[in-house]
Amino acid sequence: MRKPPIYRSFWNAIKGVIWLLKSERNFQIEVLALLINLFLIVYLRVTGFEATIILMVSFSVLSFEILNTCVEKICDIIQPDYDIRIKIIKDISAGAVFLMAVASVITGVLIYAKYIF
Repeated sequence: MRKPPIYRSFWNAIKGVIWLLKSERNFQIEVLALLINLFLIVYLRVTGFEATIILMVSFSVLSFEILNTCVEKICDIIQPDYDIRIKIIKDISAGAVFLMAVASVITGVLIYAKYIF
């Protein structure tokens, strides 16, 4: 099987992100948080290093959310009916997103506090 051209691979990835934006509420909220962070980075004139840290944790949350959605969709295909084992898998995957989101909030508080107060 031939590999698709590079532009096709990028387009498929973009279509995946568009699908997430249209259908996943948590992803929409996390993208809104990224946009707020972009505004704050510019408005508060955050240093380049601090902006890099903020962007890294913001995109990490989005990446974790994408992986969490993949795990949930695969689980739904494997076992469409309720199964406690699938619930545990989904809960663990959601827990990873939650921990990364907590880490990003802590990072934001630590960085933005000196600019706001």
